[in-house]
Amino acid sequence: MRAFAVLDYVYNDVNLALNQPASQISTYPSTVASRAVDGSLTTESCTLNAIHPWWSVDLGAAYDVGRVTVTNDANQNYGNTCFIPVGLIRMNLD
Repeated sequence: MRAFAVLDYVYNDVNLALNQPASQISTYPSTVASRAVDGSLTTESCTLNAIHPWWSVDLGAAYDVGRVTVTNDANQNYGNTCFIPVGLIRMNLD
């Protein structure tokens, strides 16, 4: 299980991820992906146990992202090591 309280993709001091569409590999009860980008430090997004858990956000356009911030739940030991790719992903929806 991986828990994230808030996730920011910042460009010119603007959180591009705020309230944008988000998704994740699975959902721990009541911790949907959108809670990671709702701007609150009191909510969190959390997945079920997985070998390669993932979470993503659609920023709606291409940006030169200057900073990515992941805030972990201080009461948990999840997400201490993570790989954060930032870039364009082409989705095949056929």
